[in-house]
Amino acid sequence: MVIAPRASAFPLLVAAALGVGGCANLFGPRSTEVAAVAPGPTAREQEIEDRKQQLLQQLATCESGSWGPQPKPIYGGRGAYHGRFQFTPRTYVTYARRRDGTVLTLKEAAEQAQNYDQAASLAWYMIYELEEPWHWPLCSRKLGIPAQLRQIKQL
Repeated sequence: MVIAPRASAFPLLVAAALGVGGCANLFGPRSTEVAAVAPGPTAREQEIEDRKQQLLQQLATCESGSWGPQPKPIYGGRGAYHGRFQFTPRTYVTYARRRDGTVLTLKEAAEQAQNYDQAASLAWYMIYELEEPWHWPLCSRKLGIPAQLRQIKQL
């Protein structure tokens, strides 16, 4: 047995359907919002970025045996060098201040040198912005960092 809606309920059902169905054009055009998406890097820009990241990974691996975050602190040179990039706290303090005006204590610098992302950011600044790869003399020679930097610049 099918129950038909009463005739007096029909206008209410139509109004409800239009309200739920979104018949917004009854009251004028609907504004359409479009999200602006910034264009991504070009293939050339991405290649340069990738090469720079690879070079930092090579440097960290040369200095400390691997790259990326580490579960335990890494020390070299009888405790004088810290983290994957083997920064001395004094060097870290000096270049952090030069880069962005951050004033660190030696303890804070030693802690940040153990943080891979923070240390990699400072190494990036020193190598790519200041063009000073000589802060890592043995690995710079071993990896041919000056030659790699010239190749990256030619891309």
